[in-house]
Amino acid sequence: MNRLAEMLREEIYATLRSEILTCALAPGIELREQELAVRFEVSKSPVREALQQLVREGLVAVMPRQGYRVSPVSVSDAHDMFAFRQVLELACVAEASRNATDQQLTDLDRFRTFSDEDASAFITYNKDFHCQLARCSGNSRMIKATCDLIEEMDRVVRLSVNTIRGRNPQKLVAEHCAIIDAVQERNAKLAVNLLKSHTQAAEKRLISALEWAAVLA
Repeated sequence: MNRLAEMLREEIYATLRSEILTCALAPGIELREQELAVRFEVSKSPVREALQQLVREGLVAVMPRQGYRVSPVSVSDAHDMFAFRQVLELACVAEASRNATDQQLTDLDRFRTFSDEDASAFITYNKDFHCQLARCSGNSRMIKATCDLIEEMDRVVRLSVNTIRGRNPQKLVAEHCAIIDAVQERNAKLAVNLLKSHTQAAEKRLISALEWAAVLA
């Protein structure tokens, strides 16, 4: 593959992946090579390669003799992602409590407040907070695995956010503050327990919202 073809594939892949994760391309929607080739003003070859990469990541499914579609989110898959994320995040926050630099601990203070009323802005704030916690661990492999999974789960969060009734962002911010306090005090046990309760509540809240909205496979 020459450099230009590789750049085209990467650009198409990155654009489609972002649109899938942010639900600009909704679960179940069909993706046709020819239509995408016209959209990106390229041949079908880089489009096909980008789609195959998304298939390998589980974000796109092949429809025999029909093309592709954005993979739906199943209850089982959502539970699996939450379970895996909890394992990774709890390990990260324990390591962060022990290994984070003083500057990293101080930098967490920027997540103590959130004033924007926009739901999408809160999703970004929340994602950034959890990724920053992972980065404080100092373990490059855990950081990559955790942040990649958090990014992938952005789709689950966005699918459910508009259906959650009576949500109170400030309550979640307060929970973040408690976790920050524990990590800054280097109290690994407390940080793990607080984050565990936080993520378990998030799983229950989001799965219920998704089921209510009937957007799961």
